Amino acid sequence: MAASRSALQAKERSGAGPASASVRRWPLLLWLLPLIPLLVLLISMLERPQRQQIAVVPEESSTSEPLRLDSGWFGSPLIQLRAELPVNSSMGLGVELLDAGGATVLELAKDGWRESGTWSEGGESGRWEESDDGLRLSLRPPGSGLYRLRLTLEDLLDTAGRPLESPLLLRLEVRNHSVDAPLLWFTALVTLLMAGIAMSSIYRNWRLRKVLRLEDNRVHLRCRLGGAGLVRVEVRARYERPSSDAGPHSPRLQAELQLEVSDALGRSRLDFKRVLPVAAHSSDGDHWLTVEEVLHLRVEEPASLGLRLTLPETIADGGEPWEIEWMRLVLEDGVLSPHPVAVLTLEA
Repeated sequence: MAASRSALQAKERSGAGPASASVRRWPLLLWLLPLIPLLVLLISMLERPQRQQIAVVPEESSTSEPLRLDSGWFGSPLIQLRAELPVNSSMGLGVELLDAGGATVLELAKDGWRESGTWSEGGESGRWEESDDGLRLSLRPPGSGLYRLRLTLEDLLDTAGRPLESPLLLRLEVRNHSVDAPLLWFTALVTLLMAGIAMSSIYRNWRLRKVLRLEDNRVHLRCRLGGAGLVRVEVRARYERPSSDAGPHSPRLQAELQLEVSDALGRSRLDFKRVLPVAAHSSDGDHWLTVEEVLHLRVEEPASLGLRLTLPETIADGGEPWEIEWMRLVLEDGVLSPHPVAVLTLEA
């Protein structure tokens, strides 16, 4: 038994070899492309904003402390203002952006309001509140430097149009590297989709040669295989007990797979054997075994090859033997792999 096992391992070593020409790893880098817009978004979120509070009296102006605005390549400055309006009031606000010399760089006006009330319908009631009390301004300053905001509260009125004399508090927040988050998420999603399409066109551009499912333990076929890429042989088989519902008695069952390859003249080009582990399954009182294996062959030039795969007809388990129910074979060539795989080479 030890001698036969050593001979089997020797056959595996002699039949396996590198296939660097059929391994392409660089397309895996495409998965990094969707991370670029997400990295830009993350860097923007990590920025520490500049915050101030400014109190403005009606018909008077107030100027903020100096603000640093950058005119760089990464994002753009974003100025956000929010007024703490009294309930049921409206305002007219003038906003000026001043440079370090006091000159007006940008000027605009903002109308805001805040209203609330009660509602009742069908025996139910509650309160509602709506407002437009914020200003969001994305800009590109003429140059990087210190700027100030001059705010003028032109009017502050109640719902009856009467002026309110109380000061108005405005909260100011400035970010220098603001980006369009929805656009970046959309870009990441589209890039991920394109990377998936590119990966599929590279790694799934193989040719399907044969798909067979037989109620037998042997498969014998002949077809034209080889050329660029690898030949992939996928084998799957199922075993069941003919009349017994008993599960497997042994925790470690094995089955020997034999692959023989011959050329157009019938000469043997490969005789490979491997002992495979057997997987046990059960569901609702039913028990069965499966054997699965994937082999890769290197065929330099396209040629007519005969393949013969053999699995044991039965698997002994100390009781009623398991008998093969079916065997399925999928044969493909032109296969490229993102990772190194063990490859069987044909004898000259």
